[in-house]
Amino acid sequence: MLMFLNLLQQYNFMSNSLTKDSLRQIFSKDPSKYYEVEFFKQEGFTRKRCPSCGKYFWSIDKETCGDSTCEKYSFFKKPPRKADYIEEWKKFENFFVSEGHTSIPRYPVICRWRDDLHFTIASIVDFMRLEKGVVSFEYPANPLVVPQPCLRFPDIESVGVTGRHMTSFIMAGQHSFGNEGYWKDRCLELNYKYLTQVLGVDKHDLTYVEDVWAMPDLSSFGPCMESFSGGLELVNSVFMQYRKTGENDFKELDLRVIDVGWGFDRLVWFKAGTPTAYDVAYGPVVNYMFSQSGVKYDYDLFSRYSELSGRLGDSSKEAGIIYTIENLKKDLGITQKELDEIIYPIQAHYAIADHTRTLLFAVADGGIPSNVGGGYNLRVILRRAFSFIDKYNLNLDLVDIAEKHAAYLRPMFPELAESLEEYDAIIKVERERYNSTVTKARKIVAEIVTKGPITKEKMMTLYESNGVSPELVREVGKELKVNIEIPEGFYEELTNRHMFYKEQKEKPIEIPVLPQTVTLYYTENNLECTARVLYTKGNHLVLDQTVFYPESGGQVADHGVIIDSSGTEYNVVDAQKVKGVIIHILDREPRLMEGDVVRCKVDKDRRRQLTQHHTSTHIIAAAARAVLGKHVWQAGAHKDVDKAHLDITHYERITQEQLDSIERIANEIVERGIPLDIKEMARGEAEAKYGFQLYQGGAPPGKIVRVVSIPGVDTELCGGTHLSNTAEAGLIKIIKEERIQDGVNRITFAAGRAALDYIKKEEKILNDLSSLLSVPKEELSSSVNRIFQEWKEKDKSISKLEEMIAEYLAKKQKPDQAVNKIEMSLQLPNDIIRTIANKVISFNPRSLVVLYNNEFIVVAAGKDSGYNANQVLQSIFQKKPGKGGGSALIATGKFINQ
Repeated sequence: MLMFLNLLQQYNFMSNSLTKDSLRQIFSKDPSKYYEVEFFKQEGFTRKRCPSCGKYFWSIDKETCGDSTCEKYSFFKKPPRKADYIEEWKKFENFFVSEGHTSIPRYPVICRWRDDLHFTIASIVDFMRLEKGVVSFEYPANPLVVPQPCLRFPDIESVGVTGRHMTSFIMAGQHSFGNEGYWKDRCLELNYKYLTQVLGVDKHDLTYVEDVWAMPDLSSFGPCMESFSGGLELVNSVFMQYRKTGENDFKELDLRVIDVGWGFDRLVWFKAGTPTAYDVAYGPVVNYMFSQSGVKYDYDLFSRYSELSGRLGDSSKEAGIIYTIENLKKDLGITQKELDEIIYPIQAHYAIADHTRTLLFAVADGGIPSNVGGGYNLRVILRRAFSFIDKYNLNLDLVDIAEKHAAYLRPMFPELAESLEEYDAIIKVERERYNSTVTKARKIVAEIVTKGPITKEKMMTLYESNGVSPELVREVGKELKVNIEIPEGFYEELTNRHMFYKEQKEKPIEIPVLPQTVTLYYTENNLECTARVLYTKGNHLVLDQTVFYPESGGQVADHGVIIDSSGTEYNVVDAQKVKGVIIHILDREPRLMEGDVVRCKVDKDRRRQLTQHHTSTHIIAAAARAVLGKHVWQAGAHKDVDKAHLDITHYERITQEQLDSIERIANEIVERGIPLDIKEMARGEAEAKYGFQLYQGGAPPGKIVRVVSIPGVDTELCGGTHLSNTAEAGLIKIIKEERIQDGVNRITFAAGRAALDYIKKEEKILNDLSSLLSVPKEELSSSVNRIFQEWKEKDKSISKLEEMIAEYLAKKQKPDQAVNKIEMSLQLPNDIIRTIANKVISFNPRSLVVLYNNEFIVVAAGKDSGYNANQVLQSIFQKKPGKGGGSALIATGKFINQ
């Protein structure tokens, strides 16, 4: 009976969907399998349960888990020890190299190799690739360590407050892959050895807390051990071992991975024992900021405050964060005024230092603030930094601070200094936008504050629609003597809304399981082939091989004909690729059967033009980077026959002078006649050779990738058709530039024959204008400008006349009239009549206006007139036939001639 009950409990538990919480329960029931290692026994570590939080942990003699929510920080040194950030990295690096690891350079913080992430959020992401939803790994060494800057935004409101939260931090990644590397025992042995022998942790103060690490979709997960000392988490050792296979099933990964994320900023903080991690992680930067701002740093008070502030960031349950602050004030014996005037300005300095470093890393790797995608998160922290500077009237310059960061971090990350010029330009543009937003925002907020409480959703809308930060809302409320608190978890929810890309869905063409199509379209001269029919339904046709390029990578599909054995031709009007199978879409249903042999023939001129546009897209992208800066990345592209466009990331409109330079450089690349180098490579080999600039067009799947290189100009992963030499592009002509969304500019252009056709079309327009205006082409500009100025003056006169007529009609109401009724025939254009009627009821809301000409009628009823404009119009049409309608305020229509 007992056995039956146990099985029933297990069934009931497992019948629920797998979650991180359910995995914790599964793993904690079998600690010897998932958590225990040999050195625990050797060193005397035993398993306990924390009386405060209930977590299981391992220690020699500590009785609590060691998390800052369960014990206050106890690692502070008085005075702090000297610990240099760069020197501590060298010690870390040397230790792991001596233990058989290879030290590799960092990866970019903008995660171009993953379509599901904007940012590199952990060092393991450097090596993770997605293959049809399944995680695979590409790594340059095994085992390895990497000083990986990571960007995360859920804890923005805690940055500067707790002493440890950051939006960017260095994760000293320690990684081992598969059987070639090592597993749990060796990992935790190295962990213990580094902590006790290099960092100097007392083993009696060390705890290992059991937990679970998992990707959001459980595509990979495993047990993990968090190491604590003195109330501070020093490292999380993840044993990536499993993946979800069903609603409540999982199995081992093909490749087990050791993923140890050492929070390097915290390691150095622990070593130094300074009041906050910022004091040591940012080196001389914080001291420089205080020297510039003039804010006095009360070291004694802030040190006492820091010992307790670690609880603030993790107490956000219900009103927990407010309660903890109240307790802190009581424990420290300080008032709210002291918090406002002493503590909060210091916290603002730390937040600004953090946000500046994050932005510097992002800009260096091609990220820019905007209101879309990952740029949204960058703008959030940038505007938060601006708001602190304004609120506390700090004499701080974000570019100066970035220069100090770059100088201090040069031994580890020399590339940061190279991006300072672009950083400067971006900050200036964003500051102007922010100042403009604040001016408008104060009026908006003042109106809303007086109407009642501001909910989290209302505050979200204020930020997303108007760029109003919660700090500004609180400040305006304070001015109006209204207490406003930033909603709990505001920034976490805000940034999570913009954290991930949307999934790209394939076109909904359903086909049975078929062999992948053999592709023959990459050889330019290979425009014809014979093929065997594998499947046909309606006007859809699948062949065993094809020369038809399917729509992909922004390039539209080839057109042409497919000819059957009787000589009947079917026009190919489209081609799509679904799971490796190319579907030919014909102009009609073919009379073909499985096994029939057909001949394929591609439209040569169309293919040539599309190929010119695709190679020219790469050329334009390289030219744009040369003119605008390294932050320029491809955000989208489309290559059609008559023209193409390239969408690029940029922080402002592109000037005509810059466009001219881009076009000039692009054509210089064409004139140089550079042979293209196109080859297939192993993904890891390509990344190692060319870097992550490869991922301009996103992250193509597969371990083997196609590399398209214009040597010395541009190298990308690309599956499109390309020229063999840049000279074959012929001519590149930029047609226009437009700002399609914040942070993204579109350059529309034409190449080859399409460029010549465009130039001829423009020439014809100029000739026609010259003839129409009876002026030579060289005088067109001045003549058109004169005509435009005359038109503007005429337009102003018309507007003034409309205003005068409306004001006159609005004042016609006599004292004894309840409603100002106006009915008048005006032989004026329809739009002018409508404008006059609108203005009359604006001047006098007690007006009922009926204006008309021979064919058009408008009825306007002021809000205080007591009439409904649409009802009045319909009653008029009963007497004089017509059609039309509208709202209660204004209705328009046309008379029907009998």
